Amino acid sequence: MTNLLIEVQQFIDSNNLDRAREEVAKNLSNLRTINAKVRDFAALLALGSQQALEIGLGVLGRELLKKDPELSMDAIWLFLAAVLSRQTIAINSPSRISILGLTACVVDWKLPIFTLLTPTLDSFFKLSLSQASDLIAEQTLDFIATYGESYAKAPRTNKQLQELEDCINLVLDKVDDLDLKEAWSEEIETFYQLARKSRQERYSDERIWSAGSLLLKNIYTTQALNSDTETNNNYKVKENISRFITSSLSALGTILQGDGLSVAIHISNNQAQKDWSVIANVVDKLERLFQEIADLTFNNISKLPTFTPAHAIPGSWTIIVHMNLSYNQSTSLATKLKSISLIGDSTDERRNSSLFNSWQDCIESLRRDEIIVDLAISTDAPELRILKSISTRDFPSIQAYSSPKIRIISHDVPQANDLERVIRLAELLIQYPHDPSILRQQFLETDKTADRDFLYYQAAAKILGIADERVRPTKACFVLNRLPSTEAKMRFLAYQFISSNVGAAWFGWTNANDLSEIKPESAEQFLNEVCPSLSGTTIKRRAKTLESWLNIFLEHW
Repeated sequence: MTNLLIEVQQFIDSNNLDRAREEVAKNLSNLRTINAKVRDFAALLALGSQQALEIGLGVLGRELLKKDPELSMDAIWLFLAAVLSRQTIAINSPSRISILGLTACVVDWKLPIFTLLTPTLDSFFKLSLSQASDLIAEQTLDFIATYGESYAKAPRTNKQLQELEDCINLVLDKVDDLDLKEAWSEEIETFYQLARKSRQERYSDERIWSAGSLLLKNIYTTQALNSDTETNNNYKVKENISRFITSSLSALGTILQGDGLSVAIHISNNQAQKDWSVIANVVDKLERLFQEIADLTFNNISKLPTFTPAHAIPGSWTIIVHMNLSYNQSTSLATKLKSISLIGDSTDERRNSSLFNSWQDCIESLRRDEIIVDLAISTDAPELRILKSISTRDFPSIQAYSSPKIRIISHDVPQANDLERVIRLAELLIQYPHDPSILRQQFLETDKTADRDFLYYQAAAKILGIADERVRPTKACFVLNRLPSTEAKMRFLAYQFISSNVGAAWFGWTNANDLSEIKPESAEQFLNEVCPSLSGTTIKRRAKTLESWLNIFLEHW
């Protein structure tokens, strides 16, 4: 089969636009079903240049004017999703008007697959109304006035409606034709009334969380993906739309859940058997990442609320969770998370960013488990409601930032100096294996220590393998607790340290055959060379902890 994307671009490059349009028209001869030509056209919309997009949508618009009663709504959804998955659409591009014609083909915006598109479409319309040319702005206003009765059925927050109303008023104020202005105003008022009514009734179709992913899977079957091995355009479009769906789900989480931070997490890995523990593991790691970012962002939050499970999509490794924060807190945290993808590509800029280092550590720990994660966040702030997802695939592995082969991340390195307190924490883990709040309270009361110190000792227990990722006692913890003396326990922890990521790395870096061959004073140099996400005073503090641990282990070795 010919590659429409390549052929159209070749005609554009040779300034033969008529031939480009002819090639597009050949692919649009049958829009009653999803077929290879429809998928090829979707690739043009999602991956093509701005001019290719404009040509494609222009030809499609002429086809849609024929008003085929058997037009496939799945094809319309695919075309809209492909367009909306693009990075940008030029503000004064004629494609903005063509998209209105495509959008007008949707019969029922309350259907889950189309409701999924509305957060991005609303943002798209607001830009067209407020920043585009007068022609584009008026055409957008006309769409909302003409098709608003159906479009109003999709869920929105009151703030979204107010933002849309403000943008619409900017356009209405410029309309000179008083009869047209009055007609538009009446139809727009009907849109507002229906949208507010939909808001009060609350959207309740639970298929919203899975409909888009299921349709995408049906469109891009294994057979369809395997038939396109030369360019892999089908795979690229599927991935782009999949990430767009993840972003849309996080936005819908905000719209339907209210204030706070909504997070959509899409997980992929190579395991044949899908286990809920994989999702739980990812959620734990992301909660820890968010806590670290909160520590860098806020002065008045010692511990973030945990994620509240909102929706887990059956048959999919996608989960939408919610964090109950105030508007200002969720906006600040989301802004920090958004900035991760904006940090420059230079090694120095990334290495010197505490925020990026926390993210890098998180994705490296996921890579160890061969897990790929797409993460999308949303709040009800206009600039943060719908954001491009962040993926572990967007960033090189930590090895890309320097040459030595031995590598650890900051989470591998302890910052709790007193090993006897680690042993006391192990005892409490066994006493309170299912109640982390009592565990924390008992530890703080016993050791008269600060909240942050508890987090350090909790991390130390994980490093030494006596607590799992969910801070539950491991088999090693029970063994440690049964040992009769402090000396025996320290010797046991020494072996646990050797098998930890940081201990094994120190062994390898030293080229040691026995613990006694590692010099405690080499800790700082070791961390400087093998842990690129640590720097400055942080390395010195962590090195002191490592040195302290090793000195104690050697006493009992």
